[in-house]
Amino acid sequence: MVLKNSIILSCLVWLTVSCQESAQQQDHFTKQTPAEQGASLYSMHCGQCHGEDGQLGASGAKNLSTSQLSDAQIVQIIKNGKGAMPAMKALLETDENINLVVSHLKGLRR
Repeated sequence: MVLKNSIILSCLVWLTVSCQESAQQQDHFTKQTPAEQGASLYSMHCGQCHGEDGQLGASGAKNLSTSQLSDAQIVQIIKNGKGAMPAMKALLETDENINLVVSHLKGLRR
């Protein structure tokens, strides 16, 4: 019985700590400016292929610093993907997050 109670207590502590860490991460994100939020989202979901400056081009990714696409075209590609790029709508979760990334992308242009 003592072992069972110890296991239950350990699980409750782990769940509490996990929930607190998740809340802290979300709180940090919401305290960022929109520009910082866009940069964070871009870094998490786009930077690996496009590079932090938009010029990496890994796996056939386009150089975003020279892009002439309209906002609507960028949103369409982010939501639905293109070529080797997968759709990012589910990862970015909201239109607000997608628009934050679009704003960041436009800032990468030369």
